Amino acid sequence: MNSLRSSPALQLALTQVIVEGSTFLRNLILARLIGAEQMGLAVAVALGIRLFEMIGDFGLERWLVQVRSSDLGLARGTVHSLQALKGLLLTGLAVLAAVPVTKALQPQLDPGIFALAAIAIAIRGLVNCDYRERQRGRDYVATLQVEGGSSLVALFAIAPIALLTRDYSAFAWASISQAVALCMLSHVVARRAITFNTEPGILKQALRFGFPVACNAALMFLAMQGDRVLIAIYFEPEFLAAFALAAQLALLPALAGAKYLLTFDLPRFSRLTLRPNAWQSLFRSRMRRVAVIAATLALVLGVLGDELVSFLYGSQFVVDPTVMGLLALAAGLRLLRAVPNTLLTAMGRTTVLLACNLPRIVTLFLAFGALAIGAGPATVVFIGALSEAAGLMMGLTAVYTSDRWQSRLSQPSPETL
Repeated sequence: MNSLRSSPALQLALTQVIVEGSTFLRNLILARLIGAEQMGLAVAVALGIRLFEMIGDFGLERWLVQVRSSDLGLARGTVHSLQALKGLLLTGLAVLAAVPVTKALQPQLDPGIFALAAIAIAIRGLVNCDYRERQRGRDYVATLQVEGGSSLVALFAIAPIALLTRDYSAFAWASISQAVALCMLSHVVARRAITFNTEPGILKQALRFGFPVACNAALMFLAMQGDRVLIAIYFEPEFLAAFALAAQLALLPALAGAKYLLTFDLPRFSRLTLRPNAWQSLFRSRMRRVAVIAATLALVLGVLGDELVSFLYGSQFVVDPTVMGLLALAAGLRLLRAVPNTLLTAMGRTTVLLACNLPRIVTLFLAFGALAIGAGPATVVFIGALSEAAGLMMGLTAVYTSDRWQSRLSQPSPETL
């Protein structure tokens, strides 16, 4: 326990293992208990809810990590006010749009179940962000308790819920249980009670930071979930379930790694970018190490991915080996992109992050057109991998052409790895 408290890296790594691992196991249990068709419908509901979550993701909890100490008190209340208002508005919007959204994704979906799942968005809006604020001092114990604990609650709840419902509504109830646990735990571990305010100057800072992040989050949804949305529109629920589970397996290490890098390195980069020649060494070291990990990830999952899917979920969820290999390649590129994205966030260049995801919009139109003329899923995933490569190149270009990139890279950084 002492080693855990003294190691921020271990705290954060354990959090990501629990969060991503719980999500993976929850989907595995749900797929086994409700079958391929119902699992496909659950995936469709998750896609729709995730869209509303992403368009309202202002990244304000990350802003709390970066804001000046003198503004922290007012920033804390501003973030809570915006989060609560956003949760209510997005839930209301999701409920109002339940019918058209569900019919567009899968005609078999019940709008009432979609509206039920949307309640979780409003509940998350009441979370106390104190546990995220403590990351300023590289304290991730509270993050482990809140995010890890709520993920475990949803994991333990999914089997009894699925056995009772025997259909895809289990996803909605599990989402609500996780949101309730997240909210409650955030208040239990908080050192400060939740506060609300909207001081105009601080509000302007928050919105200036958040609007590009929200736009980028919507593009991130398309970048990460766009293929699944197209599959949901063009294919039956059974194939959607197989494709989604294969994509989740491929993306699981990449998403966990990317979130780890963002949470752990953002405070370090934020400090170092204020000092000339202090951050380049850390950036280059991170790029080298993550490139090796990303290449290994793509190779292993490309070769063994289908066998893992068959072993974990059953043979009815196996996809074409070409599709699996391309999903693994795209996941490796996604992980590598996390390094420049974290640095650009630390620099406050959130509009660049938005631009780096624009190629995905173009390629989604190409994929949509390809499906319309009879192309298969492999073509869709290949086009998606190309967009990941384009986004990576744009991010690296933005870093290396930045005014803060100095020529004296040989100077040692005081915080190199």
